Amino acid sequence: MGQTGLPQLPTPPIADLSPDASEHILPSRTPSPAGSNLVSEPGPGPLHDANSSTWAACNPTRLVIRPRTPLPRLSDAQKASRKIKRDQSNQTKYHTTCKVQLSNALVHAKAREMNTDLSVGSRYKLMKELTRDEKAVYKAALTAHRQQKLILVSSKLDDLHVRTGTYATLFVVRGHINDTIQSLMHGTDNSEDFWEDVYDLPMADYLRQYEQWACTQNQNLNERDSLETARKEVRKLIVHGLVAVTGKRDIAMNYTNYETAVVETYGVRLIGWPTSIKFVSPSNIGTVGDIRKLRDALKARTCYWTGLTLAEVKAHVIELDVRRSSGEVVRQPRKRRSDASITRKRKAAPTIGQGSKENKKPSKKVKKSPGQPRDAPKSIEFIQSSDEDDIEDE
Repeated sequence: MGQTGLPQLPTPPIADLSPDASEHILPSRTPSPAGSNLVSEPGPGPLHDANSSTWAACNPTRLVIRPRTPLPRLSDAQKASRKIKRDQSNQTKYHTTCKVQLSNALVHAKAREMNTDLSVGSRYKLMKELTRDEKAVYKAALTAHRQQKLILVSSKLDDLHVRTGTYATLFVVRGHINDTIQSLMHGTDNSEDFWEDVYDLPMADYLRQYEQWACTQNQNLNERDSLETARKEVRKLIVHGLVAVTGKRDIAMNYTNYETAVVETYGVRLIGWPTSIKFVSPSNIGTVGDIRKLRDALKARTCYWTGLTLAEVKAHVIELDVRRSSGEVVRQPRKRRSDASITRKRKAAPTIGQGSKENKKPSKKVKKSPGQPRDAPKSIEFIQSSDEDDIEDE
């Protein structure tokens, strides 16, 4: 229990980024004896269930940025003791010898390099007499440089909007509830108005919902790169690329009859499929190394969809005809039903009565506009009064 009265959480293991840490690099994965690129998946074990208090704790084998820990608060007695030491050090006239610093050594070496052949009056000086305006200019330049480093991505998006007219929205949120990363959002030009005009919610609400969703995923980097996750990514990338190149939203990918159902029918082809991976559905790729290689190729655009010209489509059709004439099965037939040769009885028609009412679909009521009058029952054109009936009886 610290001085603030709050319980201290255990410090997560942080990867050492110093130069001396190269001797303690984590061992790489050992290949299988058969030479396969199968990578074992992280299962429920001591590493997975050990500590999940922060993002760094969820990923103990990954390099992370060391968080800046705030200094503990000082008590009144400690503050008074430091003040006394400060006052005593200001009054003493004895100082310890300054050690040689690397910055001073570099300045000395640069001065010797630039001032060797110059006379005493014309040598360069590290600091010269500056006016107030010059000092302000240097300070403003340093401040602008620091701000540029902090908002580099946002400024790049703004510059891209000015040069190309594109609109962009940036959301940056933390991936764990206990992380200290500050959420960030940025929209070029008037992109923030889009969220209120279309969805009737401010951009900050979507940032908060996005952060809540990210914190509830509860997956480390190894779990996010699992076999099933990579398969889902590959399926989405292939289908989205096929929809984009054909312009048909209801299209489906056919791996079994790819040459006829996709290339011949729609005139498109998937270029750059890795040669070491068999062209099958991602669900049938059983090794993590193969599915990751295919996913990386799709993301890097080395494997992509492209449209074929009419000449290329005709050449492909001729090639298929030649293969068919040689006896090759170009299109795989659909699987027959297990009861294809069995005669099935037809369902009997519903009888009049309760059964027909139960199986009868409810009729849809036609909606009418509010101003349209109801359909009244038809009546005869002339109605005889009771007086006329009395006259006829007389």
